[in-house]
Amino acid sequence: MKLASSLLTTAFAAAFSTLALAGCTSESSGGGGGSGGSTGTETTTDSTTSDTGPVALTGKDVAGEWASAGCEAYPDGKGGESYLTRDFTLTETTWDLSFSVFGDKDCKVALFTAQIHGPFTLGALSKTADGATEGQFAFETNAWTAHNQQMADTFTGAGCGAGAWEVDKAQEVGGTGCIGVAHKIADCPEEYDLVGIKDGQLYFGERITDMCTEAGRPAALGPYGLTKK
Repeated sequence: MKLASSLLTTAFAAAFSTLALAGCTSESSGGGGGSGGSTGTETTTDSTTSDTGPVALTGKDVAGEWASAGCEAYPDGKGGESYLTRDFTLTETTWDLSFSVFGDKDCKVALFTAQIHGPFTLGALSKTADGATEGQFAFETNAWTAHNQQMADTFTGAGCGAGAWEVDKAQEVGGTGCIGVAHKIADCPEEYDLVGIKDGQLYFGERITDMCTEAGRPAALGPYGLTKK
Protein backbone atom coordinates (compact mmCIF):
# COMPACT_ATOMS: atom_id res chain seq x y z
CA MET A 1 0.00 0.00 0.00
CA LYS A 2 2.82 2.41 0.84
CA LEU A 3 4.47 1.63 -2.49
CA ALA A 4 1.26 2.35 -4.38
CA SER A 5 0.76 5.65 -2.59
CA SER A 6 4.38 6.68 -3.26
CA LEU A 7 4.07 5.82 -6.95
CA LEU A 8 0.91 7.87 -7.27
CA THR A 9 2.36 10.85 -5.45
CA THR A 10 5.58 11.07 -7.43
CA ALA A 11 3.92 10.37 -10.78
CA PHE A 12 1.22 12.94 -10.30
CA ALA A 13 3.58 15.55 -8.93
CA ALA A 14 6.05 15.10 -11.77
CA ALA A 15 3.36 15.77 -14.30
CA PHE A 16 0.37 17.77 -13.71
CA SER A 17 -2.77 20.00 -14.68
CA THR A 18 -3.99 21.58 -12.62
CA LEU A 19 -2.55 21.07 -14.60
CA ALA A 20 -3.10 20.60 -14.80
CA LEU A 21 -3.40 18.97 -12.35
CA ALA A 22 -4.18 20.19 -9.06
CA GLY A 23 -1.58 22.04 -7.09
CA CYS A 24 1.20 19.49 -7.24
CA THR A 25 4.77 19.83 -6.00
CA SER A 26 7.78 17.77 -7.09
CA GLU A 27 11.49 17.77 -6.42
CA SER A 28 12.23 16.01 -9.72
CA SER A 29 12.27 17.56 -13.17
CA GLY A 30 9.22 17.07 -15.34
CA GLY A 31 6.27 19.09 -16.41
CA GLY A 32 3.16 19.88 -18.22
CA GLY A 33 4.60 20.39 -21.68
CA GLY A 34 7.61 20.16 -23.96
CA SER A 35 9.07 17.90 -26.64
CA GLY A 36 10.14 14.39 -25.68
CA GLY A 37 13.72 14.04 -24.54
CA SER A 38 14.49 17.73 -24.06
CA THR A 39 14.54 19.64 -20.79
CA GLY A 40 12.34 22.59 -19.94
CA THR A 41 15.29 24.98 -19.75
CA GLU A 42 16.29 24.14 -23.32
CA THR A 43 12.85 24.80 -24.79
CA THR A 44 12.20 27.99 -26.70
CA THR A 45 8.97 28.75 -28.46
CA ASP A 46 7.84 30.08 -31.77
CA SER A 47 4.60 31.46 -30.35
CA THR A 48 2.82 34.38 -31.98
CA THR A 49 5.36 36.90 -33.27
CA SER A 50 5.38 40.40 -34.71
CA ASP A 51 8.01 42.53 -36.43
CA THR A 52 9.28 43.49 -32.98
CA GLY A 53 9.47 39.96 -31.55
CA PRO A 54 7.26 37.43 -29.71
CA VAL A 55 3.70 38.39 -28.80
CA ALA A 56 1.81 36.89 -25.85
CA LEU A 57 -0.54 34.05 -26.68
CA THR A 58 -4.30 34.54 -26.39
CA GLY A 59 -7.12 32.12 -25.65
CA LYS A 60 -7.84 31.94 -29.36
CA ASP A 61 -4.26 30.76 -30.04
CA VAL A 62 -4.52 27.79 -27.67
CA ALA A 63 -8.18 26.79 -28.14
CA GLY A 64 -8.70 23.20 -29.25
CA GLU A 65 -8.08 19.63 -28.12
CA TRP A 66 -4.46 18.78 -27.33
CA ALA A 67 -3.17 15.36 -26.30
CA SER A 68 0.05 13.56 -25.43
CA ALA A 69 1.79 12.14 -28.48
CA GLY A 70 2.52 8.96 -26.51
CA CYS A 71 3.31 7.66 -23.07
CA GLU A 72 5.22 10.35 -21.13
CA ALA A 73 7.95 9.32 -18.69
CA TYR A 74 9.12 11.46 -15.77
CA PRO A 75 11.74 10.83 -13.06
CA ASP A 76 10.03 9.63 -9.89
CA GLY A 77 12.70 11.00 -7.55
CA LYS A 78 13.70 7.47 -6.53
CA GLY A 79 15.80 6.45 -9.52
CA GLY A 80 12.84 5.15 -11.52
CA GLU A 81 10.18 6.66 -13.75
CA SER A 82 6.49 7.46 -13.61
CA TYR A 83 4.27 7.23 -16.69
CA LEU A 84 1.25 9.26 -17.76
CA THR A 85 -0.84 10.72 -20.56
CA ARG A 86 -2.66 14.07 -20.78
CA ASP A 87 -5.61 15.24 -22.87
CA PHE A 88 -6.57 18.94 -22.73
CA THR A 89 -9.66 20.57 -24.18
CA LEU A 90 -9.33 24.36 -24.21
CA THR A 91 -11.82 27.01 -25.21
CA GLU A 92 -10.75 30.66 -25.26
CA THR A 93 -11.61 30.93 -21.55
CA THR A 94 -11.90 27.42 -20.02
CA TRP A 95 -9.73 24.33 -19.66
CA ASP A 96 -10.53 20.65 -19.17
CA LEU A 97 -7.85 18.08 -18.47
CA SER A 98 -8.05 14.29 -18.46
CA PHE A 99 -4.85 13.05 -16.84
CA SER A 100 -4.02 9.35 -16.39
CA VAL A 101 -1.19 7.71 -14.44
CA PHE A 102 0.00 4.23 -15.41
CA GLY A 103 2.08 1.51 -13.80
CA ASP A 104 4.10 0.61 -16.91
CA LYS A 105 6.22 2.30 -19.59
CA ASP A 106 3.73 1.49 -22.35
CA CYS A 107 0.86 3.20 -20.48
CA LYS A 108 -1.27 0.06 -20.59
CA VAL A 109 -1.84 -0.55 -16.85
CA ALA A 110 -3.96 2.36 -15.64
CA LEU A 111 -3.67 3.32 -11.96
CA PHE A 112 -5.92 6.38 -11.75
CA THR A 113 -7.37 9.20 -13.83
CA ALA A 114 -8.11 12.83 -12.91
CA GLN A 115 -10.68 15.03 -14.66
CA ILE A 116 -10.19 18.76 -14.01
CA HIS A 117 -12.24 21.74 -15.15
CA GLY A 118 -12.04 25.50 -14.67
CA PRO A 119 -11.52 28.90 -16.28
CA PHE A 120 -8.16 30.35 -17.30
CA THR A 121 -6.63 33.64 -18.35
CA LEU A 122 -3.45 34.41 -20.28
CA GLY A 123 -1.36 37.49 -19.59
CA ALA A 124 2.05 38.88 -20.43
CA LEU A 125 5.10 37.22 -21.94
CA SER A 126 7.28 35.35 -19.48
CA LYS A 127 10.46 37.12 -18.36
CA THR A 128 12.27 33.80 -17.89
CA ALA A 129 11.06 31.43 -20.64
CA ASP A 130 11.68 32.73 -24.16
CA GLY A 131 8.41 33.21 -26.05
CA ALA A 132 6.21 31.67 -23.33
CA THR A 133 3.10 33.38 -21.97
CA GLU A 134 2.07 33.60 -18.33
CA GLY A 135 -1.29 32.03 -17.48
CA GLN A 136 -3.51 31.45 -14.47
CA PHE A 137 -5.56 28.24 -14.43
CA ALA A 138 -8.37 28.06 -11.89
CA PHE A 139 -10.08 24.96 -10.53
CA GLU A 140 -13.83 24.44 -10.35
CA THR A 141 -13.86 20.63 -10.21
CA ASN A 142 -11.25 17.89 -9.75
CA ALA A 143 -12.64 14.35 -9.97
CA TRP A 144 -10.42 11.29 -9.60
CA THR A 145 -11.11 7.67 -10.58
CA ALA A 146 -9.19 4.68 -9.19
CA HIS A 147 -8.70 1.90 -11.73
CA ASN A 148 -7.82 -0.96 -9.39
CA GLN A 149 -8.67 -1.94 -5.83
CA GLN A 150 -5.26 -1.03 -4.43
CA MET A 151 -5.64 2.54 -5.67
CA ALA A 152 -9.20 2.68 -4.36
CA ASP A 153 -8.02 1.52 -0.93
CA THR A 154 -5.18 4.09 -0.99
CA PHE A 155 -7.62 6.93 -1.68
CA THR A 156 -10.02 5.69 1.00
CA GLY A 157 -7.23 5.48 3.57
CA ALA A 158 -6.00 8.96 2.70
CA GLY A 159 -9.44 10.48 3.27
CA CYS A 160 -9.88 11.59 -0.34
CA GLY A 161 -13.38 12.45 -1.49
CA ALA A 162 -16.71 11.86 0.21
CA GLY A 163 -16.30 8.26 1.39
CA ALA A 164 -15.09 4.79 0.51
CA TRP A 165 -13.75 4.43 -3.03
CA GLU A 166 -14.89 1.89 -5.61
CA VAL A 167 -12.95 0.87 -8.71
CA ASP A 168 -13.80 2.93 -11.82
CA LYS A 169 -16.23 5.17 -9.91
CA ALA A 170 -15.21 8.86 -9.87
CA GLN A 171 -15.21 11.05 -6.78
CA GLU A 172 -14.69 14.79 -6.47
CA VAL A 173 -11.54 15.55 -4.43
CA GLY A 174 -11.60 19.35 -4.67
CA GLY A 175 -13.09 19.63 -1.19
CA THR A 176 -10.67 17.28 0.54
CA GLY A 177 -7.49 17.18 -1.51
CA CYS A 178 -5.88 13.77 -2.05
CA ILE A 179 -2.64 11.96 -1.10
CA GLY A 180 -0.81 15.24 -0.56
CA VAL A 181 -0.93 15.98 -4.29
CA ALA A 182 -4.33 17.48 -5.08
CA HIS A 183 -4.84 20.51 -2.86
CA LYS A 184 -8.22 21.52 -1.54
CA ILE A 185 -9.57 24.03 -4.05
CA ALA A 186 -10.21 26.41 -1.14
CA ASP A 187 -6.47 26.34 -0.37
CA CYS A 188 -5.31 26.51 -4.00
CA PRO A 189 -8.04 28.00 -6.19
CA GLU A 190 -5.73 28.50 -9.17
CA GLU A 191 -2.22 27.75 -10.46
CA TYR A 192 0.29 30.17 -11.95
CA ASP A 193 1.67 28.52 -15.08
CA LEU A 194 3.35 29.11 -18.44
CA VAL A 195 2.04 28.31 -21.92
CA GLY A 196 4.00 28.14 -25.17
CA ILE A 197 3.64 26.82 -28.71
CA LYS A 198 6.60 25.33 -30.59
CA ASP A 199 6.50 23.49 -33.91
CA GLY A 200 2.73 23.25 -33.63
CA GLN A 201 2.79 21.67 -30.16
CA LEU A 202 1.39 23.15 -26.94
CA TYR A 203 3.64 23.30 -23.87
CA PHE A 204 2.92 24.05 -20.23
CA GLY A 205 5.34 25.01 -17.45
CA GLU A 206 7.90 22.77 -15.78
CA ARG A 207 6.22 21.49 -12.62
CA ILE A 208 8.94 21.52 -9.98
CA THR A 209 7.41 24.00 -7.52
CA ASP A 210 4.12 24.55 -5.74
CA MET A 211 2.29 26.68 -8.31
CA CYS A 212 -0.50 27.98 -6.07
CA THR A 213 1.13 31.43 -5.81
CA GLU A 214 2.82 33.82 -8.23
CA ALA A 215 6.16 32.96 -6.61
CA GLY A 216 5.69 29.35 -7.72
CA ARG A 217 5.18 30.13 -11.39
CA PRO A 218 7.58 27.97 -13.48
CA ALA A 219 10.67 29.61 -14.92
CA ALA A 220 10.77 27.27 -17.94
CA LEU A 221 8.54 25.07 -20.07
CA GLY A 222 8.35 21.36 -19.41
CA PRO A 223 9.78 18.50 -21.49
CA TYR A 224 6.72 17.15 -23.35
CA GLY A 225 4.54 18.83 -25.97
CA LEU A 226 0.89 18.20 -26.73
CA THR A 227 -0.32 17.55 -30.27
CA LYS A 228 -3.48 19.20 -31.56
CA LYS A 229 -6.17 16.73 -32.60
